[in-house]
Amino acid sequence: MPLPHSDLLMILPNLLLDPQALSALQGKHDVPLVILSWLVALAASYASLEIIRLVSSTSSSLWRRTWLTAGASVMGAGVWSMHFVGMHAYRLDFHVSHGHLLTLLSVLPAIVGSLVAMTLLCREPLSHRTLFLAGSSLGLGIGVMHYGGMAAMHMPATLYYALDLFLASLVVAVGLGVLSAYAYRLCRMENGKARYQRYAFISALCISLAVSGMHYVAMQAAWFVPMDNAADHAHMEASHWLIYVISGAAVFAALLTVLAIKIQRRLQDSERHGHMTQRRLLEVIAALQDGVVLFDDSARIRLCNNAFEQLTGMTHAQLMDADITQVPYAKDSQALTPTIHRALVSQGEWSGMVTALRTNGDEYPAWLSISRVNYAHSKDRDYVALLSDRTDEQNAQQRIRYLAYHDMLTGLPNRLALQEYLTTHLEDTRHKGHYSVLALLDVNRFKVLNDSMGQDIGDELLRQLGSRLQQAGKQVVAARLDGNEFALCLTLTATDQTEAERQAHQHIEAVQASLVADYQLHGHTYPCKINVGMLIFCPREIESVGQLFKRAGLALLEAKRQRDGEPKRFCAVLEQKLEEDITLERELRLAIDSGALSLHLQPQVGAQHEVIGAEALVRWHHPQQGMISPGRFIPIAEHTGLILPLGAWVLKEGCRLLGEWKHDPRLRHLKLSLNVSVRQFQQPDFVEQVTTTLRATGAPPERLTLELTESLLMSDPEGTIDKMLRLRQLGIRFALDDFGTGYSSLAYLKSLPLDTLKIDIAFVKDLTLDMQATPIAATIIALAESLGLDVIAEGTETADQCTVLARLGCHVYQGYYFGKPAPAAEFARRNGASSPTAS
Repeated sequence: MPLPHSDLLMILPNLLLDPQALSALQGKHDVPLVILSWLVALAASYASLEIIRLVSSTSSSLWRRTWLTAGASVMGAGVWSMHFVGMHAYRLDFHVSHGHLLTLLSVLPAIVGSLVAMTLLCREPLSHRTLFLAGSSLGLGIGVMHYGGMAAMHMPATLYYALDLFLASLVVAVGLGVLSAYAYRLCRMENGKARYQRYAFISALCISLAVSGMHYVAMQAAWFVPMDNAADHAHMEASHWLIYVISGAAVFAALLTVLAIKIQRRLQDSERHGHMTQRRLLEVIAALQDGVVLFDDSARIRLCNNAFEQLTGMTHAQLMDADITQVPYAKDSQALTPTIHRALVSQGEWSGMVTALRTNGDEYPAWLSISRVNYAHSKDRDYVALLSDRTDEQNAQQRIRYLAYHDMLTGLPNRLALQEYLTTHLEDTRHKGHYSVLALLDVNRFKVLNDSMGQDIGDELLRQLGSRLQQAGKQVVAARLDGNEFALCLTLTATDQTEAERQAHQHIEAVQASLVADYQLHGHTYPCKINVGMLIFCPREIESVGQLFKRAGLALLEAKRQRDGEPKRFCAVLEQKLEEDITLERELRLAIDSGALSLHLQPQVGAQHEVIGAEALVRWHHPQQGMISPGRFIPIAEHTGLILPLGAWVLKEGCRLLGEWKHDPRLRHLKLSLNVSVRQFQQPDFVEQVTTTLRATGAPPERLTLELTESLLMSDPEGTIDKMLRLRQLGIRFALDDFGTGYSSLAYLKSLPLDTLKIDIAFVKDLTLDMQATPIAATIIALAESLGLDVIAEGTETADQCTVLARLGCHVYQGYYFGKPAPAAEFARRNGASSPTAS
């Protein structure tokens, strides 16, 4: 029989009774229907979670409310369907029916609880309080729905509840509901699709367990006390088709909901993608530093960025829908526009440098490029133009060019700039008859200034000198070539050689006068001296710029040699001499390598005019020029560095002769003197070279005398003394050549391991003519005697000179009076005997 409405009020008292004391009974569950009910709850739960996810990404409030309502309805209907299936899965021994109205109304608590839970779970962020409220709402909604549905049961029995299981069902509903909320938060934290689906299923599983768990725990709490007439109401089988229809409808509704969610999300993504693509495109264009403008086939501007507005000086309102041809984007835009139009029609693009223009009249260099835009599914055509300000780039290029063509210390043009100027100057003035002058200048003894006062002082001098050159006049082109070397170039008004020379000297002397005036260098007054070499030329007579520098450089070298402060003009003799020196250097190198040199020996005689030794003098017999004087090729060898291989050859050849004389009884007592240059002696391995050569040739070291000059003592006295002592230990003797012509040798004379002083030929030849020569020679001889040194008089050519020298105390002679230098073989043949050889 149906349960009266007044019996609803008896639910609470029925909780306080012991069902077992009333002989109450319970039903049994149909397992397949239990599983079906749980699957219904799972489908509804998963659909509701998808709705929550969709609502969380929806910005429209209307759509949010619509989807929340739909989701809550699906969730509530799913929970109700699960309850409906679960109730029909419960089997009793008597017939049970349900009140239609109350059964239908029982879905409302489930919908309301689901709506509250879903609304809370859509919030951001999800706090613990929010999660607890959401889970509790869901659990309580499920509980109210269940017990409301239980109250709709019509049966011939009284319903009782076990208090503990009744409370347990509510705890299960609320607890699993809260757990479901936390599972959903974990699901929200996952961005990856695969992991999101995994956590979403876990969360749906928790909700389904909350629904099913609460239902079946609550059913275990239910006890039924049959009435006396219960037997008259036999159990009737439930309509399984209705169960499957309702459960199928619930699952189908959940699937439709998921499908609708997928479609809605795809639409949202597509809309969002299109919106973001357009918005990002506009943001990218707006962020570009270059000006961007889009105009259509009618030349109407459709789009432009802030950079274009700033570059043109026009506002957005002025530019939009304006005719691009009427925008003054460049200085010559009216003439440039037709050219651009023709290029766009024929080629679809145009680019080039323009002088861009702002509305305030400011001009700046810019790169303009325009391209046609063809669309894939439309015949419409647009054009996009990019305007790039190249002011910084142009300034950088100008700065680079300035650095490439100017000297940073003085600000003057450098060598490269002067070379380009001279190249242009020769081409421009070659057909004219005017003369020009190129002058090269350098500071005399600049290295001494740098070394003594510091590089800062030297740089200051160069800066002030450069400043004075800049004031030389507009017609004068000044440049700093390198170090302390400068150049001047000016065009003269003269058209003939004589007048050109006069004007050139006048200009250069005026410039030189301004340059040699005293300089104030950090409180020091410095009287600068300038060496000047100049070339006066007619451009049509010059072949290249290199020829100009070569000839002016030769004039400067001549000025450095003379050091008289007078400008030196280039003449053909200087160039001829340079060419001769270059040729002589090349041929001397070949002569050293091929053995074309020879040693000539000049005898050295004692007091009785007996030969006691010889000085070896190198000779070069040129195949075309004949015998070349050592005074001609020795300076070239010293200047070019050939003095080192030349000195090594002389040492080797001299030691070879001594090695041969050692085996000749007539010559073994003779000594041989070899001249050593300063550069050769200063070589770090000079001692080893001498030792190796003596060992290789077998020459007796005590018969070898090395002749040094006073300049060697001035350059490195300590190093010289050390090497001399090491060689002296081998038995080698030393002679100081050309004594009396130096300046500082007297300070070191007592410290040097010398054996002989050689009186210079300049003092010997004037002994009978110059009254001052005799005291000088006497002083040298007396100094040698006081130091225990031997003395040799060079250049003895007469008997009177011998007589004077002997009276002064000198008893060893060398000169033409006793014999001219002769080849080694001839010397050995003539002077092998010990008889006098005076002639």
